[in-house]
Amino acid sequence: MRTLRLGLLSLLLALGLAVSACAPWRALIIFENRSNCGGPIAIRLTNERTGEVIRERVADGQVLEIEVRPDDYYSYIVDFTAAGRRADGYRCVALKEGRVRIPQGSVPLRVPLESQLQMPAPSPTAAP
Repeated sequence: MRTLRLGLLSLLLALGLAVSACAPWRALIIFENRSNCGGPIAIRLTNERTGEVIRERVADGQVLEIEVRPDDYYSYIVDFTAAGRRADGYRCVALKEGRVRIPQGSVPLRVPLESQLQMPAPSPTAAP
């Protein structure tokens, strides 16, 4: 009787592991903010089939995961200027655009976000 219970328990455990291994992966786009812009940057992601728009912000050094519908195409715009001006006067000025599709069952797509800094404009000085 005890052997039957252990056998049944082992079978249930193996079945549970097999089912979890076959579970579908989540379709993810991962934005990694490596910009050093000083504030959060804006992301707009649009599902080209449905027109659904997702708006998010991701802070310096942070990672943002957005779950999307598998096999749909998405266009995205990343606005680095949304971070504003840093305390030292520098400002990120780039826009990044792209189009992605995450196939069903694939690994997440990582989108690194890096920007060039604009030099601060010299402030006018009064003449003596």
